[in-house]
Amino acid sequence: MVYQDRDLDAYSYVTLAIFLLVIILVIRPVKIRIGRIKIYLNISTVPPLGVLILLLSQAIDMNIIKNGFLGTIGVKPWAVLILFYSLAYICISLDMTGVFQFCAFWVSKKAGNRGMLAFTLFFILTTLMSGLASNDVVILTGTVFLAYFTKVSDIRPTAFLMSEFTTANIASMALYIGNPTNVVVSEAYNISFITYSAWMLLPTVVCILLAYIVLRIIFHSDYYLPRHIQPPEEEPRSVLIDPHGAVFGIAVLALCLLTLVGTSFAHVPVWMVTLPFAVVMFLRDLRYDLRQPLKRMFNVGKRIPKMMLATSTKDDLLVSEAQEIQLDTIYGMSTVQSMLGASKSATYNKSDTEVPVATGSRDAPEVDISEAYSSSTRKQGDAGTIVIEAEESLNQEPQMRYRSTVVDAPYSPTILTENSEQSKKKFSLLYRGLRWFKTRFPTIHAICVRLPWSILPFSFGMFILVEALAYVGWVGIFATAMSVFAKNYVTAVFGMVFVSILACQILNNLPMTILFTQIIQHKNFTSHVTSEATMQGFLLGLIAGSNLGACLTYVGSLAGIMFEHILKTKSIYILGYFQFLKWNLIILPVIATGVCAVIIGEIWFIYLR
Repeated sequence: MVYQDRDLDAYSYVTLAIFLLVIILVIRPVKIRIGRIKIYLNISTVPPLGVLILLLSQAIDMNIIKNGFLGTIGVKPWAVLILFYSLAYICISLDMTGVFQFCAFWVSKKAGNRGMLAFTLFFILTTLMSGLASNDVVILTGTVFLAYFTKVSDIRPTAFLMSEFTTANIASMALYIGNPTNVVVSEAYNISFITYSAWMLLPTVVCILLAYIVLRIIFHSDYYLPRHIQPPEEEPRSVLIDPHGAVFGIAVLALCLLTLVGTSFAHVPVWMVTLPFAVVMFLRDLRYDLRQPLKRMFNVGKRIPKMMLATSTKDDLLVSEAQEIQLDTIYGMSTVQSMLGASKSATYNKSDTEVPVATGSRDAPEVDISEAYSSSTRKQGDAGTIVIEAEESLNQEPQMRYRSTVVDAPYSPTILTENSEQSKKKFSLLYRGLRWFKTRFPTIHAICVRLPWSILPFSFGMFILVEALAYVGWVGIFATAMSVFAKNYVTAVFGMVFVSILACQILNNLPMTILFTQIIQHKNFTSHVTSEATMQGFLLGLIAGSNLGACLTYVGSLAGIMFEHILKTKSIYILGYFQFLKWNLIILPVIATGVCAVIIGEIWFIYLR
């Protein structure tokens, strides 16, 4: 829907202020404590809260919310999210089989004690993983492994981690499905899967080559890349949790990609292709869980292994996988406890290895329920165990028991009222249901926990907020400003790439892409575009900028925020904000200039030669 131009008024400035405040709180979330109630202002809660404030202040009406959900001018938010979660389920289910960790250990084994070869092989591996799956899968899986690999090998992790992050965000340009930002632009302009790849494969390959050259130059010394390293001792086969599931998952992903290529000629909506394959993967996981012994249903204290790397006994770096990332958690027992007003804490008894048990102490450290809920339970064959627990070696058999504060925690009679007793019973039943589901369907439960549910309210909230900006007149003003780059296709490419990269550092790449898609569709902008080649330059520049914008600061993308959090949880402080920025200020200008040059060459070859 194209809104009529309107003069800026008080509602316009309120809407812009709310939009910017939402972005700030998404990038730097805060926690507010009011008595026993905790309010989390983060990626999940802030965008819907911003929409609610605008609605209550009458800055927008329900039509804006409807347009933000159903989509306008070609962009269908619901279709984008169906596509995103379908592929996310497939990739996470595949990751739970251990196939990505198998690949990582296989590469490590092939490299042996040769440091430069290990760097090159991991560069190739993360490039392929990001190109075929997504950058989020690489960040969540690869970062944890590289933290372990560099610690065991006794080398500085800087070069390997910078290589992983750079390749993950460059390779995601290659395919339509590599990044949600690609989907937003493609959906807005009806770009098919094959057409997208035809335009973006060559720029991606050139960027990857340039990135490799720059990385080798800036990390050429033995200080960062020693010629000889001590690789991990584990056999690749030992970390492959579910070999049959791995083969099945790879086949599903490959068939999905091939079907996307085949149906692109028939202009079939992409979400209609990916959703059935996600359902097939789900049915396979359901069958896998149903084949487990039924006695699991009645043994909630049974040990549930975490899907993690098989590490040496001296390694205490990895206490858990990316389950600690708040972006991948769902409401669970912690929500139940907070509603009941019960304080959560943990005591850890190494003698019987019974961990997190709730107590009534208010001063004890809190337990993130994502650690309790995020566990892979695929059975290991004859290859050996792959279980790792906090500060436990592989030779131990820790028993994990999670008690509900609802049932076991002592409470004060002065706090618990009759209403809270009723709530206690209600949420106790809810907790028991969740616990039964986790025990009976452990694989599906673990995958669901790892799905980035925070993206759902975040995306819909941002779509609605951008729709609000268009309604109150700001998008028209931004469109007029961007039209200065519409002189020709060269200025269009360079202008859009570098402006979108800078905008990512302020808005984050997904909100930036949603906003800029609206901008380049506004009549104040399109009226200045005089040729199809120029418009194509803006489109391809937006795609490139939304991916490369992550390669400057941590706040440039959701993947960057997750990457920073994982580094902190693994006690890797060598890549602080400014150190990370320093390295990227060397890498990014080279690859951004390279991608602009290739896109300009492609446009000249197609339209003007």
